Amino acid sequence: TVAGRLIKTINITSSELGTDLGFKRIYWDGKDEDGDNIANGVYFYKMIYKVKDVVRTVTQKLAKVR
Repeated sequence: TVAGRLIKTINITSSELGTDLGFKRIYWDGKDEDGDNIANGVYFYKMIYKVKDVVRTVTQKLAKVR
């Protein structure tokens, strides 16, 4: 959350993403670790991934509007 609370961790292996280069989708049901829907608002998400031997981190915003 914007306050810094971790609401969900999704771990995906490279084999689950496939070998083709390009756009990837990571599906998430909008629920936290307890299975509850998250509230409307702005959240930050962080992706940590490895390309060859280089680890990269990307942090961006996500808006939940219902």
